Amino acid sequence: MPTGSWGSDGMESRVDPSQITELATAYWRSMALLAANRLGIFQHLASGSLTADELAERCGAHPRSLGLLLNSLVGLGLLEENEARYRNGPAARTFLVPGGPAYLGEAIRYAEDLYPVWGRLAESVLENRPATTPESLLGADPEKTRHFVLGMHNRAIGIARSLAASLDLSGRRHLLDVGGGPGTYAAILVAKTPGLRATVLDLEPVTKICRDLLKEVEAGDRIDVLPGDYHETAFPSADVVLMSGILHRETEASARALLAKAFEALPPGGGIVVADVHFTDGRRVSPPFTALFALNMLLTSAHGSAHAETEVSRWLADAGFRGIEVKPLPPPMPHSIVSGTKPLSAGA
Repeated sequence: MPTGSWGSDGMESRVDPSQITELATAYWRSMALLAANRLGIFQHLASGSLTADELAERCGAHPRSLGLLLNSLVGLGLLEENEARYRNGPAARTFLVPGGPAYLGEAIRYAEDLYPVWGRLAESVLENRPATTPESLLGADPEKTRHFVLGMHNRAIGIARSLAASLDLSGRRHLLDVGGGPGTYAAILVAKTPGLRATVLDLEPVTKICRDLLKEVEAGDRIDVLPGDYHETAFPSADVVLMSGILHRETEASARALLAKAFEALPPGGGIVVADVHFTDGRRVSPPFTALFALNMLLTSAHGSAHAETEVSRWLADAGFRGIEVKPLPPPMPHSIVSGTKPLSAGA
């Protein structure tokens, strides 16, 4: 295979093509993980090592085909093999076994649902429209909605713990979690903050799943669930508003409208917290994950993208908030918090 190309001056330019070939086949690794998660391989190995034949019987798979998949998972570092017996590697034990505190399996199921959607990226770019209806994730398809909400719950646990460590809500009495999905952020913030109650506002199909999840958490009895569309439903009384992971579905105009709605609903001295995946540069290319995340929003929503920290800060200021601060969450999460306070008096 050639390792270079000929330039206009007739001299061969030595350029390594490995970046291109790795990108072109990156989905091979993704699909090995997604298939293993769907087959329950990591769950079956949670109690100890098994041979390919033993695993095949438990998964209902063909031993030969499963062996090929198991070997690829060993190569990827997710499984370990010794004398033809397979066991979970450290990352799989931590993140891929159901019931664990850091379990990500439902988030991976959601990623599997998105696999065929990403296959239509070129069409979405040509036609400037999503490759799937947003409603399929938000109620129209119950199974996909459940994968989506539980996937967001899996992902949100680590982010919410980091956010809670970076956010002091001492003295606040009522948190409104706008578009709060599974209620993960509200639950972790309420559990951390004595005297704090919360209301999670989201679409009715989402709140059904949220209610079930809140039954299992420590502070669930201090959280109310309000079904509704956050564009249309009046915001209930609260002294702090959280908007986490919702503005990336909005245009600038609708994001500004939501921030203005929060400002009007808050009392003087009330606070707002916007947590999301943000661009940190003006060119909208950094961090790379955010640029790819913006493509994901193109595929799954009518107007989605990702916004820059500087944009959100300006929108908050224009809405009337003061004391605006930007705080990045610790790596590896490409998230940041943009916060502000409603002045105690007009013109302050």
